Amino acid sequence: MSILDLKKEFKKRKLKLTHCVQSLEELNDYLTIDILKRGNIDATLVALISASMTLCSQYNKKKFVIDLFSSALATIESEKYRDDGNKLN
Repeated sequence: MSILDLKKEFKKRKLKLTHCVQSLEELNDYLTIDILKRGNIDATLVALISASMTLCSQYNKKKFVIDLFSSALATIESEKYRDDGNKLN
């Protein structure tokens, strides 16, 4: 899913980017405090994925979440590829 695809999804679902940004800012504030207290980033990452999966099941958003996770994975893999000096491992 590309940025253009996400823009189409936002329009189709009547989502406003400002609402997503506001939610992200609130989550970041909470997560920063929690990580500072606990110091376990891996546990926080697992919890975020678990929470996303729970939400998608409860609200029947599986296709949307699959597309989001696929896009996120592609972005992270691209960043890792650049971090590794553009070498395939």
